[in-house]
Amino acid sequence: MALIVEDGSGVANAESYISAADCAAYAVKEGKPFASSPADAAEAALRRATRRLDAKYRSRFPGQRVKGRNQGVEWPRSDAYDTDGNEIASDEIPQEIIDACCELAIIELADPGSLAPTVTPGQVEKRIKVEGIEVEYAGASANVYDQRPVPTIVEDILSSLMTGSSSPYVARAVRA
Repeated sequence: MALIVEDGSGVANAESYISAADCAAYAVKEGKPFASSPADAAEAALRRATRRLDAKYRSRFPGQRVKGRNQGVEWPRSDAYDTDGNEIASDEIPQEIIDACCELAIIELADPGSLAPTVTPGQVEKRIKVEGIEVEYAGASANVYDQRPVPTIVEDILSSLMTGSSSPYVARAVRA
């Protein structure tokens, strides 16, 4: 099934911010594996990467979706500004979003399912003891969301777009 790429118009069934070919070119430029992957696997990785990108960061993206719920992905957005106060056009997919999507797809292609692992709360190892040696993991938590990887390169790429912090209890105030 062909990957449906957002073109800046708010495509209703968009699945990705970038095509597999363009993501492969990004990966080559960055010296990362992706380009030699089968097209179906690359497209599936891009779908999963886009879902993770939108799910994790939607509350920190500025503005709102141009077509609301009738839009397949979180971008394009209206009333959006970067952290320097520069307006982001309502038909623009910021390069930061595209690059972050590629980085997540590269991770996901290398280890399918790694961005959204299946975790059973209560079965998370907090402490392991073997032959008198005991190891306790710092910050070990049974919270499902704490078990997901945090690709810091994506956080860095998106830093010029995101508002507030990753905490759901922090918001940005805007003076009218």
